[in-house]
Order: sequence, then C-alpha cells, then structure tokens
Amino acid sequence: MPATGTVGSNGGATVRTRRIAYATIGAAIVMAVLASPAGAGAVEDVWRVFPSANPGGPGAVSNIAFTGVSALSPSAAWGVGYAQIQGRKHPLVEQWTGRAWQAVRVPEPPNRQSWFNGVIALGASDVWAVGESTDPQFDNQDQRTLTEHWDGTAWTIVPSPNPGVGFGAANVLSGVSGVADDDLWAAGWVLDPAKDDIEFLMEHWDGSAWTVAASPSPLGATQFAFAVTARSADDAWAVGTDASVANVSAHWDGQRWTLVNTPSLHDGISPLNSLTGVTAVASDDVWASGFEGNVNNQNFMKPYMLHWDGSSWSLELTPNLGGEGSRLNATVAVSTDDVWATGQTQELDGSILTLTQQWDGTAWTTVPSPSPGGVGSIKVNSLWAVANAGNGRVFTLGTQEIQGQCCLRTLALATNSG
Repeated sequence: MPATGTVGSNGGATVRTRRIAYATIGAAIVMAVLASPAGAGAVEDVWRVFPSANPGGPGAVSNIAFTGVSALSPSAAWGVGYAQIQGRKHPLVEQWTGRAWQAVRVPEPPNRQSWFNGVIALGASDVWAVGESTDPQFDNQDQRTLTEHWDGTAWTIVPSPNPGVGFGAANVLSGVSGVADDDLWAAGWVLDPAKDDIEFLMEHWDGSAWTVAASPSPLGATQFAFAVTARSADDAWAVGTDASVANVSAHWDGQRWTLVNTPSLHDGISPLNSLTGVTAVASDDVWASGFEGNVNNQNFMKPYMLHWDGSSWSLELTPNLGGEGSRLNATVAVSTDDVWATGQTQELDGSILTLTQQWDGTAWTTVPSPSPGGVGSIKVNSLWAVANAGNGRVFTLGTQEIQGQCCLRTLALATNSG
C-alpha cells in the first residue's frame, strides 16, 4: 500500500501533489500542520489538520463525528454532527475560532436522542442546523425532524413539520441550503406508514415557519434525499438515491420540485449507487458527488461526479484509489474551474484514508491529504462535509480514530491558503 500522499497514477488519471497556492519563502515551501489531539500525521502541502473538540473526554466510550460544515469566511465557520456518548446520541455543534474548533452548547428535545446532518451559515447571527431525533423508549422507531437556529447569542429549537405519523414513521432532514433569511430549503426523506412508501421530504423556511412542499417522489416510491443546494429563489437541487439503489435528483423552479433523469453506474450484479452532495456555480453548472458500491457484487467502490450543463446530467469517473476503492461524500464549488469533492479511500488491510479531489476546469485529480487517525498500523479517517470559506480556504470535516481512545473522534482539515 503506498504511503499517504504518495504521488502516482490510477487508471491513467494522474494524482497531483498540489494545485492551490501556498506560501513560499525564497525557494522554500512553508508547510505546517497544527496538531490535533491525535497528532497531525503526515505533513501535506495543501491540507493541514486543526484541533477540534470531542465532548465526553478522551476516556469516554463514544462516537463523535462531524457530518456538516458551512463557512462565512476563513475565520468564521460552523461544523455539526453528533456525540454518541454511552450509546445515546446528542447534537454536536462546533464553531471555528480562526485557530481551532470549539464545542458550543445546544438544546436537545426532551427525552429524545438527537443529532445534526447539515448546517448553513447565512450570517454571523443567522445559522441553521438540521437533523433528526428519536425516542429510545420505542426502539428509535419515532423519527422526527430537528431544526435549530443560532441568532448570534444562543441556539434554539425551531418547530419543523413531521408529515409521517404513527408507529414506524420516519421524518429525517439530511441537509439544508438557502439564499436569504426568508428562503431556505431542508431536504431529507419521510416514511409514512399509511402510504407505505418513502418520499423526498422538502421543507421550506419563509422567515417565520417551516412548511412542507409537495414531494416530487411518485406514489409508492422509495427515495431518499441526502443533500440540497439553493442558488436562487427559483433554482435549487436535491440529490440522493432510490429503492433500486440508483441515483435520484430533483429540481426546484420556483413553483414545484420535479424529478430529473439522472445517470448511474451499472457494474455487474447488484450495484449500489448514491449521490451524497450537490453544489451549484450557475444554472448550467451544477456538480453532484457520488459513488457506486458493491461493484460486481464485491466489496469495492467507484467514486464519480455528475455534472449538470443546463439540459442534462453527465457522469464522470474520478481517480479511484485503494484496494477496495474510494467514495465521495460531499462537494463544494469555489468557481467554475475550482470544485472540491471529499470522502474516503479503503485499503485491503482495513485502513480508511481521507480523500480529497479537485476539478480545475478540465479534469478531476486527487490532492494528497493527511490521515492522522488510526489504531496501530490501521488508519481510520473519513471526510463527510466540505465548505468554501473564500479567500482560497476550504474546510472539510469528518472522523478519525485515535490511538488509546475508544471509537470515532472528530477530524478537521483546512487548506493552507486563506
């Protein structure tokens, strides 16, 4: 297995070492890694590891993970996720101080476990986090939407609709995006036992309340929305997967959500396709991250990106590293010729490494990234969210394992620019 950051090639696609600008003094390249609690691991020229909080302490039996990130500037950003302490999930919110990620206290629905899946920062005093909560007394069968708002002083729970009702119902918000304080979209999925189907759940914030929009999913469907992006009041996209494990996308035109024909890979027996993230530069320049699992009915994955050119989606494979392949979990566009996608690479020895890939207007290439987490010789690192902070800085957050500690811990990377 090549060492983390090794320059090489895969399937004819060159793996580059750098593209974005970094500081130089004379001919010397300045590369610094600010150590996390686990240590920074390999030094990279594009990415570095920053400290992040892990509620419960190093000795806690807990899984703590980032699942979403949004940035206003290189010095102002928010990360969300969950802290599963002693088997019970609690919402995790951390604020970027410019030097480190610090945990912020947030309210929780009473007598329920809860967590966040996505976040959008519209301003210093206008941040939204979305996710779900469950009732442990009913074996977590009662899933309800969760939306919380930061007003610059404190986080508060804001009521959100739950169209699925009855035992076994599920109401989940996977992501959130918006263009104004009175125009936000949260996307997810709803299981209504009375309908016996799973539909895209699309909820809209108009400045005073969350309401449910008509789902684009047909009756009897099984469709899950995992990500959403809004470019304007009449241009938004949601992406995910369906029961046949094929990719699904839907577009908002200002009046309604409509399903759009979406390509998938079909490698052999029982392939599993999913779109995990979506980002828009313009109405004719939209990217969605995804991957195919179970390739040829084997434990192998293929990462890919979908591009919308204003009339149709096209699928483009990206460099695939690792003995068991790679997957992309999130994407963000800086500009038309600068798009990032992040995720993970899985090796035959069980190691999981961070994966960052970049579009330069011509091709997708892999940018080496640090994988500081691991236990013994096995590396364990994943990236689940990515955000553009402006001025050349990109944040990507996820999880790692730390030697001597139980379970998952937070992982935060940022580009050296910015």
